[in-house]
Amino acid sequence: MMKNITFILFMSVLVLSSCKEDGFQETLQLGAADFQISSDLAIAEKNKNESSLLPFYKDTHYQYELAKKGNLAGKLHIKLREVNNGDLLVFMQLEGIAEKSVSAAGTLSIDSSGEAEFIDWEPRVIERPHDKNTGDDQSTQPIGLFKLKDADSSELVLSKQQISSRLRTEYSNGLSSQVRILHDERKEYKLEEKEDRTAIRFQLEAAKGQLAEQWFMLSTGDLFSNSQELEDWINYQIDSYKEANGWLTAGGPMKKLPWSIEPYTKHGYGRNLGVMVDREAIDRYISTKERYYYNLMVNSAADLYEYREEKGTKIWETEYTSTWLKSAYGLTAPYIDTRHNEFIGLYLAKIGEELNAPQLMKAQLNYADYLLGQIKEGNVIKVADGLLIADYFSPYDQKQKTHASMNHVLGGANLLLDCYEQSREKKYLEAAKKIRKAIENLGTDWIRESGDLWYQVNPDLTFAGNDYEQLTLVDLLKHQNKWESIGENRSLVIDQLIESKTGYLAEENVILLDEVIAELDRQGFGKR
Repeated sequence: MMKNITFILFMSVLVLSSCKEDGFQETLQLGAADFQISSDLAIAEKNKNESSLLPFYKDTHYQYELAKKGNLAGKLHIKLREVNNGDLLVFMQLEGIAEKSVSAAGTLSIDSSGEAEFIDWEPRVIERPHDKNTGDDQSTQPIGLFKLKDADSSELVLSKQQISSRLRTEYSNGLSSQVRILHDERKEYKLEEKEDRTAIRFQLEAAKGQLAEQWFMLSTGDLFSNSQELEDWINYQIDSYKEANGWLTAGGPMKKLPWSIEPYTKHGYGRNLGVMVDREAIDRYISTKERYYYNLMVNSAADLYEYREEKGTKIWETEYTSTWLKSAYGLTAPYIDTRHNEFIGLYLAKIGEELNAPQLMKAQLNYADYLLGQIKEGNVIKVADGLLIADYFSPYDQKQKTHASMNHVLGGANLLLDCYEQSREKKYLEAAKKIRKAIENLGTDWIRESGDLWYQVNPDLTFAGNDYEQLTLVDLLKHQNKWESIGENRSLVIDQLIESKTGYLAEENVILLDEVIAELDRQGFGKR
């Protein structure tokens, strides 16, 4: 556990700076650590609860309603997430309710024997070109890593502060779509060092209707075992900013969303299930066993289970509306995205295998059973004696069927084949065979005049849309691998699709990823 660490959070409403008649102060015990909260506001109501949906963490929630002269002025939510290695992730959310802004100042104080070392996580700034789908992403990564010279050589990663507000659209069916609008991101902290004490100070502020959020990770050991791994992670966050999660909250990470959302805003952010499962951190932990990745991996799994618990669902539902899907099919939030759920099932199972956790190891099987249920309910596109599971559907209104794209279809089929290999239950194999049969029944109609593939097939079996550059090719190659791994023959039709796709990419002078080239070579393409 952490030694001699005190975290102090002061709360005040900027009405009269000299106002001191109300207030409270209390200390939360975290083993040998003290977490002190102090305020000029009175506590109108306080709630504390604990939760843990997985054996690798424990959450403790502290929720305060803060009042001035009997009037509600702000809300403070602190979530302490203790990982089973003793490390802590602390999430703070300050909500402004009063007409005047609510501010908060925090100080992390630790007994020390020397100067703290700070490693900047923004050593360089890259150009972020305007994205035609998501626009401009204003969110960035944590401020950096502090190495604190105490008895335990504690380390701290401190985030920036994000200021946002909620947007919501209500529908006639009683359901809703919710996003956030990001107003500002602040990098504010002050490092104070004395002979026997190091303090890191930062401040939160939220106007009426706004949320101010910040998080930090505190560890009693080295988060990275070597400087090269740390440098690699810093560079990943900078270069792969679309995938890297920097804005973490008590309810999960926030990411830039497309412009095609309802309610509409160019500055929309939300809990995107595709990146809520932190695939990069999980893959890196499995290969390196670094402590920082372990904490992110556990946090990712915890966020996903807490999200599902919050929604009261069996699988993961997208909580914001895509105007593209609404316009084409009348589909509004919440809805099921089959590809996102496939990735979640895959990565939770990977975590389960790594940590020998049966509950997580069953994640793929649980989702596969859900897909079998959708097949039974007829939420599919039938192609002669085969079928394709739709990309998106509403659990609350299944009258309107959506399209089926090749990458979603293959992702679901690959998951079914994984489940068959894991369980040897033929129900998964039979479902995968029906999907393969539908692809083969459509045959070379998948191929466009250019040699590229169509993106999707519609319920009336017409084709539409531009395919991904390499994603679908990777899925096609994986699909053939999986049939061979269970002793089945390759699909000749899928080989034709692979050859056409690679021929098109060659003509367009597209530089293939190294792993794609290696897999094409291994499967013998170019030698046929």
